Amino acid sequence: MDSAKDLSTSFSTMRNLALGSVLALLLVALASGFLVYRAYENSGKRVYVVSQTGSVAALSAGTDAHTAYEARNLVRQFMQTMFGHDQYTYKANLDAALPLIEGRGGRRIYEGFTRGQVLQNYERYAARNVVTVDSVLVDMSKRPWAGQVYIKQRIFIGGQQKEPLPLAAKFNLTETNRSDANPYGLLITNFDYIPYAPTLTREEQELLQSQEADRQRRLQEAQRGLAPAPEAEAGPTPAPSGPPTR
Repeated sequence: MDSAKDLSTSFSTMRNLALGSVLALLLVALASGFLVYRAYENSGKRVYVVSQTGSVAALSAGTDAHTAYEARNLVRQFMQTMFGHDQYTYKANLDAALPLIEGRGGRRIYEGFTRGQVLQNYERYAARNVVTVDSVLVDMSKRPWAGQVYIKQRIFIGGQQKEPLPLAAKFNLTETNRSDANPYGLLITNFDYIPYAPTLTREEQELLQSQEADRQRRLQEAQRGLAPAPEAEAGPTPAPSGPPTR
């Protein structure tokens, strides 16, 4: 009888030890998995993919989360490609920019370029438009996401720079599928121009004054027959700016 009781006690003890071992192994496996996940996540945050438009964390490409940095990068790329070009890059830049904005907004901007004969002016005057993004503000704390962007357009006709033309716009951002044409997974919507009139910097004022003084000097020399007359002032500045007609 005592042997049977001892056997039953031994069996219960072994069963409890086996269950405890299984439970301990399960806890160790879960803890190890969590630590590996955190280590992988933290290491990924320190790995960046660098491109012409900036850099993004390597892990962000595999998630659907969007950051304010990614949103600002999208808007910055859109403004630089949609508004900055010359006769040779005009079509390629528009092809790169239009997938980043909703169809209606993109058509309004393109139609404004067409009415202003932007491409024809580029070709006629050997002009180019260089865009500098002053700032991009994006509020992603509430939906719909909204923001404003402020840029300056520097128009060059030949070797002469015209007075910088400011441009600003407000917009919303919506989520969309990521693709080769739009790797950000965000789309600009409700794009509309807003007033923006920054003062010229001292460097810009000095450059424009220097150019005007040189032009006047060459004009006076031409009048005295000492040098060829400077080129006539180009026609309308081929600047793709100003709000589109509604």
